[in-house]
Amino acid sequence: MDAHAMTFNHVDHPLLKERVVDTHSLREGVLEAVLVEDGKRVAYIRGDDHLEFDAPIEAVRAAQ
Repeated sequence: MDAHAMTFNHVDHPLLKERVVDTHSLREGVLEAVLVEDGKRVAYIRGDDHLEFDAPIEAVRAAQ
């Protein structure tokens, strides 16, 4: 991971840039980033409407 990514608390995840589903809201999209915020990992997903939404990483699964 480069210094720029570490500055913004980005973390690697095997599903980055893959299609995922937030199991809480059932919204789907592409996992764009995972950040550490207040000690928790938060997923940022770009939905089909091209708007980004966040979800707890524990609720994110690969879409089928």
